[in-house]
Amino acid sequence: MSSHLDFFADFAVTGTVLGVGLGSGPDDWPGVLGSDFHEASWTDRHLVRQFGFVDANFYDGSGEWVCDSVNVRPGQLHRFDDMIPEAIGSRYGSFPPRVPFEEVANRLVSAGVEIYHVSRVNVASLEQFWIPDGKVMFSLISEYQREDFPALRLGDVYEASTTTGVDIAAEQLTRYR
Repeated sequence: MSSHLDFFADFAVTGTVLGVGLGSGPDDWPGVLGSDFHEASWTDRHLVRQFGFVDANFYDGSGEWVCDSVNVRPGQLHRFDDMIPEAIGSRYGSFPPRVPFEEVANRLVSAGVEIYHVSRVNVASLEQFWIPDGKVMFSLISEYQREDFPALRLGDVYEASTTTGVDIAAEQLTRYR
């Protein structure tokens, strides 16, 4: 059976969750992750479907809803027992309340995946690592956030996300391991 580390490695290199991701429509997600989701909207052109710790965000720019970002929020796993959608749990097993990035990085590096550290904008920023294969950004708890998230530790993954149109300047990237 696969593990939670395989889930994060799969997301990192594909930018998808069980095969759905950017460019998909809102109706594509329940068929994969199930009908247990919450829906919200901040504007008439935005829609988010929350499947536990996975958020699929959609934008309607021309009369059609299209997924323009996917956020996986393992930083919330310690708060609720039912954060893992059944389809993900069936494939990857149980998830721990904390996901240290070093464990995910070890899995990725052993598979030959490149990882880049992204220069921090300021001291209050989350630590970030870019996986170009899937165009996925991992945001980690840094020293500055430790007090805000007492259940998490330095270096734990707070969020992993992919968004359309992300372009990171080469001078902001440093090869990690």
